[in-house]
Amino acid sequence: MASAGRPPDFARPVPTVYIDLPWRPQVTRNWTFRSKLTPWAILLALAVVALFLRLYRLHELAPGLKFDEGWNGIYALQVLQGEHALTFGDKDGLGVYLIALATKLLGRTPLALRLPTALASVAGVFALFWLGRLLFGCDELGRETRWRGLVIGGLASCLLAVSLGPTILGRTSYRASFLPLFLALCFAALWWGWTRRRWWGIVLAGVCAGLLPYTYIPSRFVPFLFLFFGLSFLRPFRSMTRKGRQTHVLYAATFVGVTGLVAAPILFHYIRHPELFFNKHIQWLFAFGDIQDTPVTTLMTVLAANAWQVLSQFSFRILAGCCSPFRHAATLNVWEASFFWLGVGIAAWQWKRRPALRLLLLWMGVLTLPAILSDAKSTMRMVGALPAIYLLVAVGVWETYHWSASRMLARAKTWPVFFSTAFGVIVLVQGTITHRAVFEKAMAGSYYKYDMIWPAFAQTLNTRPAQSDTVYFIAHRRDAFDYIYYGETPAIRIFSAVPDLDQEVEEFLTGLNTVSTVKVVNWVDWSPTIEWRANFRADFLSILLDKHARYVGTENFEGIHVDTYVDISRDRPWVLLDDLPNPVIYDGGITLEGLALGSSKLKLPQWQRFDAGQNRILKVGMLWRTVPELAVDFAISLRLYNLEGERVFQRDHVLREATKFSRTTSLWKPQPAGTVFELEIPNDLVAGEYELRLVVYDLKTLIPTVEIDVWEPETTLGRVQLQ
Repeated sequence: MASAGRPPDFARPVPTVYIDLPWRPQVTRNWTFRSKLTPWAILLALAVVALFLRLYRLHELAPGLKFDEGWNGIYALQVLQGEHALTFGDKDGLGVYLIALATKLLGRTPLALRLPTALASVAGVFALFWLGRLLFGCDELGRETRWRGLVIGGLASCLLAVSLGPTILGRTSYRASFLPLFLALCFAALWWGWTRRRWWGIVLAGVCAGLLPYTYIPSRFVPFLFLFFGLSFLRPFRSMTRKGRQTHVLYAATFVGVTGLVAAPILFHYIRHPELFFNKHIQWLFAFGDIQDTPVTTLMTVLAANAWQVLSQFSFRILAGCCSPFRHAATLNVWEASFFWLGVGIAAWQWKRRPALRLLLLWMGVLTLPAILSDAKSTMRMVGALPAIYLLVAVGVWETYHWSASRMLARAKTWPVFFSTAFGVIVLVQGTITHRAVFEKAMAGSYYKYDMIWPAFAQTLNTRPAQSDTVYFIAHRRDAFDYIYYGETPAIRIFSAVPDLDQEVEEFLTGLNTVSTVKVVNWVDWSPTIEWRANFRADFLSILLDKHARYVGTENFEGIHVDTYVDISRDRPWVLLDDLPNPVIYDGGITLEGLALGSSKLKLPQWQRFDAGQNRILKVGMLWRTVPELAVDFAISLRLYNLEGERVFQRDHVLREATKFSRTTSLWKPQPAGTVFELEIPNDLVAGEYELRLVVYDLKTLIPTVEIDVWEPETTLGRVQLQ
C-alpha cells in the first residue's frame, strides 16, 4: 500500500529516459494485424519476382556466355582439380569457389556457372528490404515509424528486383553481384546490433565486412566508407556518458576485430604480393594511368569528365539499353532519376539530423569512386552503390508522398491507396519491360555472336563419340568453350604468334602419334569490314594444313565451320610463310616479312546459297613489321594479272591489327603483325595461272611506297593457280 501523502506507483510521473544515440529505437507493441501481415506479403512478392527474373531459363545458353564468365568457369575447374588460391588472376576468390561448388553438384553447365551469382542477386533484394526497414523504421528521436520503413525498404527492394541492369547482372556469373549483397547485409546487421544492443548483430556485420575483400575489386573502397561514417558521429560521441562511450568503443572493437579475422588471409596475401593488389587490370583501367606526368589542370579535367559521365547514368532516360551488364548495371530511367536526385537533396539537407540519410549519401559517394577513377565506361564498377542508390530513390518517393498527403486533407483516406496503387502499377510495368528486354530482346538476338556459338559448339561436341585419331585445333581464346566442353576427343588451343604457328602445330602432332585427322575450327567473322579478321590464326592454320595435309571437306555448325584434313605429312618440316623468297623492305618504314597463300576452295557459311563451281576465295596471309613510331597509316592493293600482263582483278584493304579494328599501322608496335585477307575471285575469271602483285600506299595521300633497291611500287608476290 502507498504511504500517506505519496501517490500510488501507477500515478507517479514517468521518469525521462536518456538514450545514448538519438536514433536508438523505442520499441512499442501496437502492431495491427495488417501491419504484421504486410512485411510477409512484401517478402512473398519479392521472392516471386526476384526468383523468376533471375532464375527463369537460367540454364539456357542465350544470350551466351561472356568472356569473364568463361574465365570464372576455368578457375572453378582448377579448384576442382585441387588448385586452391585466394585470388585467381585479377579475380577475387569467393565467386570462383561458389561456382566450383555448383559445378561439382550440377556439372559443367551454364546453370552451374550462373546459379551462385543469381542466388546472390536474389538474396541482395531481401537484404536491401531488411536494411531499408532498419534504417527508416525509427525517426531521429527513436520513435517507431514502421510504415516508413516498410515503404522505403519495400520500394527500394522492388526496384532492385525489377530493374533491367541488376537483372542482367544477376543472370551472369560476374562476381560483382556479391558486393552489394554483403555490403547491405553488413550495414543491416551493424545497424541492428548497434541500435538494439545485440552482440550477434555486431559479429555478423564483422563477418560480412571481412568477406568483402573476397568479392570484387571496388570493395577496397569500403574501409573509407566505414571511416567517414564513423567520423560523422564524433560530436554525439563526445556528449555521451563514460559508460556509453565504453560500450560503443567495445562494439567498434568487436566489429573491427571480427572483420580483420575474416579478412586476414587475403590481407596477408596482398601484403606478400602487392603486385596482385595493384594488378595490371587495375592499372589499365585507372583513368590517370597514361597521363600521370601531365599538368594538374589536365588531371582535373579528366576527373571532372569521368565524374560527369558517371553521374549521367542517373539522368533522365526512358529506358536503359539491353543487354550488357557492363553498361547498364547501375542505370536509372526517367522517374527513378527524378526521385533519386530528390532523395540526394533531402539527404544533403538533413545531413546532421538523420544518420540513415548520411550513411546513404556517403555510401553512394564512396562506392561510385571506382567508376570515376577508371575509364568511366562501365557502370559495373559502381555496383557496390546499388543499395544506396535505390534506397535514395525510395526516400524521394516517400518524402513526396509525405508532402503531398499533408495537402490532401479532403482525401486523407483515399490518397495512400491511390499513391501506392500508382507506384505499384509503375513497378509492374517496369518489371514487364525488363522481362521483355531480357527474355525476348536479348535471347532472340543474333545467334552468331561469339558469346553464343562457342558454348553451343562445345555442347554439340559433347554429344559425339570419342575419336582417338582426331584432334580439334582452336586458334582463339574462347574460355566458355573450355568450361562447357568435356568430350574425350582432344581439343587443343593455339595462341602462338604467327611466326611460331607452324613449329607449334608440328610439335602438337608429333606428341599425338595416333592422330590421323586434324579439324581446324574456324568461325563466321561478323566484323564491320572485311579488313578486320578476328579469326586470323584459324585462317593461318587452314593455310598451313593446305600445305602439309589433304583437305577433305568442311562441316558447318551454327556460326562455326570445321575444315577436316587427312594424310598428315610427317616426312618434312612444316613451314607456313614459304611463299615469299625474301622480305620486301619498303622505304616508308614497313616490311613484308612473310607470305602464305591458301588454296581457292570455298569457305562460305551454309545458310548462304552459292554456286560451288563459280565462287572461289583465295586466302592471302601476310606477316608485317613496322619501324618504331611510324606515323603513316598504310593500305595495300592486291592484284591479279593474267599471263598476258593484263590486270584482271584488284582488291584494296587497310592494314589493321588483326584483333583490334581501330589499330592502323601508325599504332602498331615494332613486332611482327599477321594479317589475312580473303580475295573473292570473280565468277567470270577463268581457271588458270595468274600473277599476284602487291602495292603498298599511304592511306591519306594515296601515294605508293616503293621497295628499296627496286624502286617500283608494284611487287610480284608469286603465281596463283585457280582451279
